[in-house]
Amino acid sequence: MRIQLVAILLIGSFVVFACNEQREGVLPSQPELGKYQMELKGNTFDLTHTIELKPSGNVLGWGIIKNAGDSKDLGYNYYFSGTYTLEDGVVSIFQESYFQVGEAGKQYDSKEMLVLVQTRSASSDYSIKSNFTELHFICPPNSICLEDRIFKRVD
Repeated sequence: MRIQLVAILLIGSFVVFACNEQREGVLPSQPELGKYQMELKGNTFDLTHTIELKPSGNVLGWGIIKNAGDSKDLGYNYYFSGTYTLEDGVVSIFQESYFQVGEAGKQYDSKEMLVLVQTRSASSDYSIKSNFTELHFICPPNSICLEDRIFKRVD
């Protein structure tokens, strides 16, 4: 009876320890998952940039054009897919495939008409602010960045 009790306690301790260890591995990466957006208002067009951080380190990004002040999407300005890492409060995004409008002078098109222009680019880094509700673009060294680019969590 005593051996059975010790065995049950050992098994129970192992299960609790294993569940806690698994939970610890999942929790830190969960808050950043979701969509973040930044809107740029113009005289003629508005552009909404979206970054979607997905499970397993995958990321999607796209820019949607609308007539200024209108809610109807006209089309895509660009689209990318890639991967991201999260380390020390910084999200680094690596674009593996980048598509953009292929026709000169055209501002938007359907997603299917965008042209692949780049594979494997350098990373873009974003600092995490306000408990994962904002991503702030980090201006690379030796670059000129005139205004803050802040993406706000939308879901």
